[in-house]
Amino acid sequence: MPEKTSKKNKRYKNKNGLFAFGILIIIILVVSGIYALNTPTEQTQNVPQPSSDGTWQFALDTNDANVGSYEEYNTGYIPTLVVIDINGNINHRDAGVHTKSQLMEYVQQSQNPSSSQNLGKAPDFSLVTFSGETFKLSNNRGKVVILDLMAVRCPPCHQQMPELFELKKELGDSIVILSIDVDAVYGTETADDVREAFGEYINE
Repeated sequence: MPEKTSKKNKRYKNKNGLFAFGILIIIILVVSGIYALNTPTEQTQNVPQPSSDGTWQFALDTNDANVGSYEEYNTGYIPTLVVIDINGNINHRDAGVHTKSQLMEYVQQSQNPSSSQNLGKAPDFSLVTFSGETFKLSNNRGKVVILDLMAVRCPPCHQQMPELFELKKELGDSIVILSIDVDAVYGTETADDVREAFGEYINE
């Protein structure tokens, strides 16, 4: 009789052991599944996340920074676009309207500075944006920065805005765009003028 009881106990323990092992496997699978769902894949992490609305930062040129001056970014004509690479060097600077495809090419070059031209270190500056934040160029090292030097009174600047809009919509927060009204330094244009002209593009 004790021998039969011992065999039953062994079978009972074996069944309990298998049941416990099965429960453990189920718990591991469930936890792994939850972790996989909440962890972005490498492919997802490398794809730029588009912005929700394609807007970006705007600011007025000031006597303190005077970003559009010849001493700083040599703005002879507007719009002038300045593309700054991830190391803080100027990759491209030119007046005139740029298409989205041209801008995309400059952005890609600026993300890989070894393959792009270097027009010198970008002069640092600080400006208060329309959203009330202080934009400091050197604080954005590691991202491609596009400076759009423009004015409300400039028809080509109005042509440039939709191209920047499409670029920002596609690349989102992987790039920084700052549009600066250079006529503000002379007191001829105000923040309200800029809002009225370009409000749909402004992030406030």
